[in-house]
Amino acid sequence: MTQLRPTTVIVDLEALRRNFVATRQFVGPRVRVLAAVKGDAYGHGAVASARALATAGCDAFGVALVEEGAQLRDAGVDGLVLCMGGVGRFGAEEAVARQLTPVLYDEGDAERLDAAARRSGQRLAVHVKVDTGMGRLGVPLHHYPRFLDRLAHFDALDVEGLMTHFAESEADDPTFTREQLRRFRQAVATTRARGYHPRVIHAANSGAVLRHPDAHLDLVRPGIMLYGEPPAPGVAVEPVMRVVTRVLFVKDLPRGASVSYGRRFVTARPSRIATLPLGYADGLPRAVSGRAQVIVNGRRCDVVGTVCMDLCMVDVTDLAEPVESGDEVVIIGKVGTVEVRASEVASWAGTIPYEILCGFSERVPRRHEGGT
Repeated sequence: MTQLRPTTVIVDLEALRRNFVATRQFVGPRVRVLAAVKGDAYGHGAVASARALATAGCDAFGVALVEEGAQLRDAGVDGLVLCMGGVGRFGAEEAVARQLTPVLYDEGDAERLDAAARRSGQRLAVHVKVDTGMGRLGVPLHHYPRFLDRLAHFDALDVEGLMTHFAESEADDPTFTREQLRRFRQAVATTRARGYHPRVIHAANSGAVLRHPDAHLDLVRPGIMLYGEPPAPGVAVEPVMRVVTRVLFVKDLPRGASVSYGRRFVTARPSRIATLPLGYADGLPRAVSGRAQVIVNGRRCDVVGTVCMDLCMVDVTDLAEPVESGDEVVIIGKVGTVEVRASEVASWAGTIPYEILCGFSERVPRRHEGGT
């Protein structure tokens, strides 16, 4: 169906490619770069993003789900596709059929993957994940030797990689990240002592790429920094996502008039209020009510009143040029020297830029620019 509502996410694929190249140059030629495209490429569109990254030289992609990996394969994306969340109880056959590389941390998954690989008549490359302190997925260190002994019974599995995940690599205090890296190096030594020879050792997410060069190892796994919101300084990257809409309705209100649910905003003067076709069902968090600003006619304007499911309101009283229905409004992006970044929206919402970028829903169309 033709897009009727003007609220749109615009993705600059050229900026994405430039961010990948900058990351590639930062880590050096000996370190491979796996681009995290899980979560629909952090809301940017996984297929379009992976294709653009491939044209920039990326040949390894990280997804969370088998379904996400299958989507890339269906779109013709080649190279390593690492299923970082594993395959679960029902994903083994699909992972083998799609030539995906599962992350392995569970004996049950190992058994199912081994059986699926045997049925296909091939060996399956896997990356074993060790929990060094994240406390989420991964083999606990105190169980790790037994896990490796059990893994030796699965002849159809090839331990190609060994990985861990840092809990606070973006933090100013490096103590815990260094301790995780020490534990991981111990796990690598244990792995090799058991007769395994993983060819790819990796640990670094975006924070570790920027703050912990000793954790770069054989491969790094940048995510948020590729999309222009680095968790620490170090590489000049640029935002990839721009969110725009247009004014739906404008009205003049007298002093003392309330705006939106709960009457949380009451005009202190005669005011001109613009209503925008964008709300929390689209990805603008309700938590930014009364805090956020957007760009109208090149100037920042306050979001006033409670953000609704489908709408929000903006005070445009002080703009020199009268605002009319159909005028463009930038929610995230830049107009001249005036900019609103996802990280700023996140600060208003009391969250992180990851959640803002991932949060724009399917009913907001993506428009990819700079594609091949």
